[in-house]
Amino acid sequence: MINEQRIKLVFIIICFLQIFYIFHSRSNFNFDTFRDPFKQSSGIIYALEPNVIEINSIIKKNKLSSFNLSTKLLNDKYLYQRSVEFNYPIRINKNSKFIFLDKEEVYSNSCKIVETGNFTKLIEC
Repeated sequence: MINEQRIKLVFIIICFLQIFYIFHSRSNFNFDTFRDPFKQSSGIIYALEPNVIEINSIIKKNKLSSFNLSTKLLNDKYLYQRSVEFNYPIRINKNSKFIFLDKEEVYSNSCKIVETGNFTKLIEC
């Protein structure tokens, strides 16, 4: 009877350890997103590229109502799609005077830099 209970207890412990191993090592499970699932920024750094997150933070900081992306960034289909999705309801507008460029891109002298981040910069033309 006691041996049977010990075997059950050991089996339960092994099952929990196996579940923890699967979550932690094999499925790229991240405990931070599990801990705060309803937090607005939960899991963003695991789901999006840093330049998309940076564009969003610059948009919020400067309270933009619309923005545009440079030709180089528009040609990057992943970045374009994620920028549209992640920044909604703020939309990409081809006539916007605020344009995001890659940090290395050259811009017109008639434009001024509003903000420069680690990956992108915002200019106003």
